[in-house]
Amino acid sequence: MASLFVLLELEIGSLRRQRIFRDRLNPLDAYTDVEFISRYRIRREMFLELHDKIETFMSRSTSRSHSLSVTTQLAVTLQFLATGSFQTVVASAHGISQPSVSNCVRGVIDALCSIAKEYIQFPTAARQMSMQHGFMEKFGFPKVLGCIDGTHIPIVAPSTNEAIYVNRKSFHSINVQAICDDVFKFIDVVVKWPGSTHDAFIWRQSGINLKITSKEIPILDGWFLGDSGYPLRPNLMTPLLSPVTPRERRYNRAFLKTRKTIECTFGIWKSRWRSMDKTGGSLCYSPERVCKLILSSMVLHNFCVDCGLQIDIENLESDMPYTETEDTEHSDNGILVRENIIINYFT
Repeated sequence: MASLFVLLELEIGSLRRQRIFRDRLNPLDAYTDVEFISRYRIRREMFLELHDKIETFMSRSTSRSHSLSVTTQLAVTLQFLATGSFQTVVASAHGISQPSVSNCVRGVIDALCSIAKEYIQFPTAARQMSMQHGFMEKFGFPKVLGCIDGTHIPIVAPSTNEAIYVNRKSFHSINVQAICDDVFKFIDVVVKWPGSTHDAFIWRQSGINLKITSKEIPILDGWFLGDSGYPLRPNLMTPLLSPVTPRERRYNRAFLKTRKTIECTFGIWKSRWRSMDKTGGSLCYSPERVCKLILSSMVLHNFCVDCGLQIDIENLESDMPYTETEDTEHSDNGILVRENIIINYFT
């Protein structure tokens, strides 16, 4: 009888899964490929490339005998941005303290902002031409240089100038302006204005608008597409509020399909980095620190696009449509350009 129990115990033991002890401070070896992407939103080889990009910005002196490696700091920051979790949750997942998470996030975010111009830049003339062909082939709208819109990133009420951060939906936010290309990549961003700032004002004050107006940057003949909250200008087209003729309706259909690209871009960005989405809660930092968090996540978004990391864009949530206000000004030249587009391209 005793021998029977021994055989039974051996048989059961052989069926048990071997326990795997993982080193939480070395995520490159701790997880499978699927688990790695689930936690950090990028592939392992992308992690290594990003590590090399920011390493020079991360060396700093410390009084500790064992400072956290750049690998750990990057992993902590990516998981924080990806989940929108409290720092204590991220700290527990990596076996470090909450103050250490705070230091990791601050250092990596500053490093990512230092390389922002490498990943977010207005395209060259050759790329502008390719982008125009891309928009035309996909959506049937000619000479598009990018789609523009604003999106609100929720924040906790700041201690100073609290009222100016309350947006039209009655929550505190940073109003982020972005322009995207035909492959869902940010080509220009403005991350600094409080939530109450009007989209049209941000556009007028933006560096890209001022540089285009002063011809400081080379730009092909064409236009950006914005919703009805933006002013109609020769280089910025908006939809018709009340299309009447078949040509006008065709213009509006092509316009709306094309401009949806920026909504999809926002959706992809926020789906990958949930800390930027309302489902991740409000960011509990000063507005200045929040702006750096936003910019760094947009750098990571473009990095993922460059590396070909795909995400399902079906059923992505978009921001609520903006209703045009009466003080939106349209220029006569803008109206003339829009009429010519309708006549020449939507017969």
